Amino acid sequence: MIKVLIVDDEKIVRKGLVSFMPWQEFGMEVVGEANNGENALQFLETNKVDLLLTDLSMPVMSGIELMKEVRRIHPNIQIVVLTLHQDFEYVQEALRLGAIDYIAKTQLEKEQFQDVLGRISSLFDSKKSSGYNSQRDEMDQIDELYVIYTLNQQSDDSAMGITLPKGAIDLDVGVWGMTYLPPESFSSSSDYAIICFRHLKELDRKSIVQLTRVYRRNEFFYDYHPGHSIPFIQSRLLITLGENGGYDLNKLKQKWLSSEWIYEEQAFEAMLQELKAIKLPPIRLTRLFFSLSDEWNRLYEQILLDPIVMDDSFAYFIQFEGWLRNVRETIHQANSKPQYSKEIQNSIAKATNMAQLMMNQSLSSGEMAQIVNMSSSYFSQCFKQIVGKTYTDYLRDIRLERAKHYLINTTKTIQWIAEQVGYNDEKYFSRLFREHIGILPSDYRQTNKQI
Repeated sequence: MIKVLIVDDEKIVRKGLVSFMPWQEFGMEVVGEANNGENALQFLETNKVDLLLTDLSMPVMSGIELMKEVRRIHPNIQIVVLTLHQDFEYVQEALRLGAIDYIAKTQLEKEQFQDVLGRISSLFDSKKSSGYNSQRDEMDQIDELYVIYTLNQQSDDSAMGITLPKGAIDLDVGVWGMTYLPPESFSSSSDYAIICFRHLKELDRKSIVQLTRVYRRNEFFYDYHPGHSIPFIQSRLLITLGENGGYDLNKLKQKWLSSEWIYEEQAFEAMLQELKAIKLPPIRLTRLFFSLSDEWNRLYEQILLDPIVMDDSFAYFIQFEGWLRNVRETIHQANSKPQYSKEIQNSIAKATNMAQLMMNQSLSSGEMAQIVNMSSSYFSQCFKQIVGKTYTDYLRDIRLERAKHYLINTTKTIQWIAEQVGYNDEKYFSRLFREHIGILPSDYRQTNKQI
């Protein structure tokens, strides 16, 4: 049975073709519909399609753009163009791209449906037997494939700087396949990586392309190491990321907001291995640590010379790990005071962290000293020397900064905001805010909203 996908931005056209064309008579079955090229490509990722009927004029991605992508990613799919009279100037381009036929919508009448499908069926069979699928046959017979991935996925020219060996096959944007081991002069570099997939005999070309795409999106990030030899991937053992969807990200975030990972090497290495083991999808990992970077900047703003900045993306986990180690070293060095022991520095770091996390509670200097196991007077002395201000001033400043954040980014009442930053008396909070910020909280909110 020939599996058909219909792509047209007009729902009535799609439904009409599905309902009135005698698909069964010609051994065809409509397995899906899409209203633009992008949705069609998404459908093709997870569904087998032999014949694509596509309009040329569509929003988001035109029929010509769709054809180019299908020819590159799914070269075995035959294409028929749906067109209006005014689209005829594009028909020649469509035929050049490999369309086997076109259907003029305005001339399509019910009595012509059988003739149209008969013609398409004949052309389909002719193309199939003409050797068009020779590339697919070659891919079907392989047991292993060396795949080249570009590491710079942001580049518009995905082959920039890469001299591909003869015989490399286009698999996807920035992805090529080779059926032989590259020569020694062609190996993984800072621009691209080489991965070997094995046990592919049961997979056709489409399945292999999908396998390489899923691997790049998920496993590659954690597996690849630029200093290691070419990794071999058993296709049947490939797992899908995101299975740990029930993992408690809030709990994970709280771990990285503690000071433990900064001052204890063993704790840091264990937390790093935990991250690698749960294998969050790279985009979720990046979002989590973007959020953590903001929190760290708030926690350590008094000691950092420059704010912590995170890259927009990382090509692989080793890059991310390097960034995280640099962040740890930066915070550790910024908070190191030679005149105090490591234990004292850790206690003061814990106090600043606790003050940030518990600012809605009334924790005095003496109470905080007890929490970190120091005498009250020595705690006050060390805190001022290490942090640069008294505990009371530090607590007030971080509370007012958090209050400013709430005033700008929420519509909560002044009383609610006061309570969230540790002040139960709204009037006292407003008076303190004006004394140190210069204006009342309500005026600060209004001014910043206007800006």
